[in-house]
Amino acid sequence: MLWSREPWELVDDVGVESMPPGRFVSGVTQTSMGEVTVVGICIPWHASRTEKWRRCERKKPWKDHGQYLAGLTEYLEQASAERLIVTGDFNQIIGADSRAPRDLRSALEKAFGQRLTIVTSALTFNDRKAIDHIARSDDLEAESLDVVSNDKDDGKKLSDHFGVVANVTNRHIR
Repeated sequence: MLWSREPWELVDDVGVESMPPGRFVSGVTQTSMGEVTVVGICIPWHASRTEKWRRCERKKPWKDHGQYLAGLTEYLEQASAERLIVTGDFNQIIGADSRAPRDLRSALEKAFGQRLTIVTSALTFNDRKAIDHIARSDDLEAESLDVVSNDKDDGKKLSDHFGVVANVTNRHIR
């Protein structure tokens, strides 16, 4: 789910046909910088199981993750928008600490290519590195980064993920 104070235009909840349904949404919204395209993703975790194959076949760990990254790469290669933000559950720690197989770490890097920078790659909370991330196109700048605690006052967790926040501005405005 994406939220904006301004109406969304060009809403897409498919991406490309090879991506599984329900794990992608994008839209264009007006901001003080002008139009910004925001893409929300949920890359399947290493042991994801779709209802279809849960009953009939065994999949290798990370298979859905890799298929999603292939579709995301295709989508992002076609995306021509300036001021592009991709956010959501990447289900990978970025960098040497990642437990993802090397080919899938490379697939994630390839998906974002030279055009997008994952600005939350170094964020940690309670000694855990982020798997939810924000990436931005090179015409944008993340001026501040922070985390949103997933701890409740009673010691329980709101989620097994902590949130990430970035204040994104136009790189050309100073």
